[in-house]
Amino acid sequence: MALNDESAAATAASAGAALRLAAIVGAVYAAFGIAWILLSDALVAAISTDPGWLVMVQRYKGLLYVGLTAIGLVVLVRAANLRLLRTDAARRSHELQARDLFERHPQPMWVCDSETGAFLRVNDAAVRDYGYTVEEFGRMTLADLRPAEDKLSPPPARQTSRDTTTARYRKKSGDVVHVQLTSHDVPSAGRSALMVMAVDITAQWRAARLLERQEAQFRQLHRSLGEVLWLASVDGRELRYVSPAFEPVFGRSCSAFERRPGLWLEMVHPDDRALAQASSDALARQGEASCEYRIVRPDGTLRWISDRKRAIVDDEGRVQMIGGIAEDITAAKERDAVLATTNAELERRVAARTAELERVNLELDAFTRTVAHDLKSPLTAIAGFSRLLQLRHGAALGADGAQMAAQIEHSALHMASLVNDLLALSRVSAVELQPREIDLAALARELIDEWRRNEPGRALQFEAPATLTALCDAGLARSLMSNLLGNAWKFTAKRADAQIRLTAEPSGAGITVRIDDNGAGFDSSRLDGMFKPFQRFHPASEFSGTGIGLVTCQRIVARHGGQTWVESNPGQGTRVSFTLPAQPGGVQAPATV
Repeated sequence: MALNDESAAATAASAGAALRLAAIVGAVYAAFGIAWILLSDALVAAISTDPGWLVMVQRYKGLLYVGLTAIGLVVLVRAANLRLLRTDAARRSHELQARDLFERHPQPMWVCDSETGAFLRVNDAAVRDYGYTVEEFGRMTLADLRPAEDKLSPPPARQTSRDTTTARYRKKSGDVVHVQLTSHDVPSAGRSALMVMAVDITAQWRAARLLERQEAQFRQLHRSLGEVLWLASVDGRELRYVSPAFEPVFGRSCSAFERRPGLWLEMVHPDDRALAQASSDALARQGEASCEYRIVRPDGTLRWISDRKRAIVDDEGRVQMIGGIAEDITAAKERDAVLATTNAELERRVAARTAELERVNLELDAFTRTVAHDLKSPLTAIAGFSRLLQLRHGAALGADGAQMAAQIEHSALHMASLVNDLLALSRVSAVELQPREIDLAALARELIDEWRRNEPGRALQFEAPATLTALCDAGLARSLMSNLLGNAWKFTAKRADAQIRLTAEPSGAGITVRIDDNGAGFDSSRLDGMFKPFQRFHPASEFSGTGIGLVTCQRIVARHGGQTWVESNPGQGTRVSFTLPAQPGGVQAPATV
């Protein structure tokens, strides 16, 4: 449509040019003819006034004029025709190029009326991208492309020659796109028209909106943070960004910091200023730095600042700017100071109480030893004299007297045994451990053999490994095995098929040792204070004892870093288990003796 109009306009322009050329040729011809007549007559008259000469010259002068003008006309007409032909060819070529460029341009293009916005011509890209046919475009205006919601607002300003603007258009499918419009004036059948190129910038528009939202979120995040975030030029002389937290932390406005990027260093406490400057120098050398310093706010208050900064580089490793975070750590410093004071006070109190406890323990140990010594001597005397009384004066005492003397002797010996057990219990906590490799199986066999010699009539089967080594104190190990095996020996005394078994198995970084017997047993599930002093599991009339042995064993194991537990059932025997540090390869095959 429009390009045909342009062709007609170009043809009319060529016709006008031809007319002007013809007028110019006619004028030149007329001027030449008048000049020829006037000048030639004057020349002939100047040469001769002979009538015969004049007749002959006039005849040939006319013929010469006709010949010269004919040649001139031929030359002029040929030159004009060639020029018109070249102009027409160039015009046609330009029209073809313009048409081809318009039709095949990859971006949507159209020619529309400058006043009404009616489409006069559209290219293939416009038909392809917007979905309308050429005929449908021919019945539409630019207003028909605007979304319904945009029609409520004033239309965009009318485009002028070489104008660039943006708009929103709706495709036939309903999709709305953002476009950048570039237009320029073109003639169209004697009326004003615009040739427009519409570039889809929807992706760029969405990216720009997303970037704006991210920047808004970034600013909102920075406003909510208590840390000061900043960006500056490489030399630090130009501040490019500082977060709003600068004002509550430093007590100065962000604009003041932007005007004077060195303001932060001026606010550093004089005693810390060299440290802060050294941190900035380290940033220039190493690309990152951090330090802690104090600042003096305008109101005179001090604040502790944790300053972390680093160089920001591009993909090629070139430093583009520097940035960092300044965090107010005053509260943390105050907590640390309070905590340090509290810890020092606690350490002082613990040291004082430890010293007091050690003193009390020493006094208690001395008291225990003194009391035990003072008790053992009278008890030994009472038992001895009771025995002598029975031997020397048994007849005079009679049956009742002899029984009473025997009871006194028994009670004194029991009391002496209790004192000995209490002394052993007190030594467990006081003795200095000297751990070494101890064969618990050999120690157990030694104890069993000793008791067998003391009671040759006892029938008992004892089973133990060939070796069972553990890392423990020799003296405490003997006391431990003596008490546990002694209990098993005692509580199996009424069994004709008495059995005691010593076993062990690896357990973590140590071993678990077990002593099993098939003696009287007791209900271990009903005893809460199993490891309390003077705890007895059977009446004294059935089995003798002080109730100190098991708690002594538990404390010995605890001093070696182990644990003790007991499993027992009435009439089925007892199993005592405890853990101790092990020696490599300490348990070998069992043996029965």
